[in-house]
Amino acid sequence: MSVAFAGNSTMSPSREAGPLRVMVVDDSVVIRGLISRWIGAEHDMEVAASLRTGLEAVNQLERINPDVAVLDIEMPELDGISALPQLLAKKRDLVIIMASTLTRRNAEISFKALSLGAADYIPKPESTRETSAADIFHHDLIQKIRHLGARLRRKPAVASPPLAPASPAAPLARAPVVARPAAPALA
Repeated sequence: MSVAFAGNSTMSPSREAGPLRVMVVDDSVVIRGLISRWIGAEHDMEVAASLRTGLEAVNQLERINPDVAVLDIEMPELDGISALPQLLAKKRDLVIIMASTLTRRNAEISFKALSLGAADYIPKPESTRETSAADIFHHDLIQKIRHLGARLRRKPAVASPPLAPASPAAPLARAPVVARPAAPALA
């Protein structure tokens, strides 16, 4: 089992402070290392953990407390598609970006990941030896992490309940009357 942790692992009450915590989950040590180096080079991100399987991610989630997870689809023990709903069940606001060579060839898997709650997906290059493909993957992945992580931080701490549609049979509710302070008297 290869597990690497970074930073304070306690749950923080505010997501505003500090860099985005990113969990990288991929069975390829080369890809994990590459993505981890890219994230580590960014001033607004840190690698919260680098894990080999979806099972490790599910089991370590509470302790790691990431903001974003980059999750491979094909992995031993527990693949990304199976790990995805388990991760979201443990942490509803976790931003999950699926990353796999499968996403380019198989749109059905990508759509399934999105329907299960993934925030986005990104195709990994077929080979990391292709410099231009690796550069595009690097740029796109960092931008997705940054954009989706920023969106997570903009969410209010307590979500307001959704507005219920007005029923034609129900009487219209009146807005509460709010007392306003009296205007100062003019002399």
